[in-house]
Amino acid sequence: MNKDFKQTSRSGSLPWLLQRISAVILFVLLLLHFITYHFLSKGRAVNYQEIVAKAGSWWFPLLQFAFLLTALYHGLNGVWSVLEDYTANKFWRLVWYGLLLTVGAVLLFVGTLTIIKLYTLPVA
Repeated sequence: MNKDFKQTSRSGSLPWLLQRISAVILFVLLLLHFITYHFLSKGRAVNYQEIVAKAGSWWFPLLQFAFLLTALYHGLNGVWSVLEDYTANKFWRLVWYGLLLTVGAVLLFVGTLTIIKLYTLPVA
């Protein structure tokens, strides 16, 4: 066994499985996004009023928030799995983990705020 790599008691199978599940969910949400915003517009440009009108429906913030959560999990988990593979030192793993949690929290806050702001925009 290579001494450069530390063996852990974790198998890593749950994050691996959740990464695949989140990829499928992202694919479905992306399809819904394209169908809603691009294909239902029948080739014409989508304007501000149409987007705000869609944002006023009950499903819009749910779809956007699900997209935000899934994309954040998928992206951060993917970066973490790469960092975990290439960072042998426990201290640097902890630093990277803390940095990813901080970035994830900031992006979740900004994304949620954006969804709330868009959901509460007046139709002009």
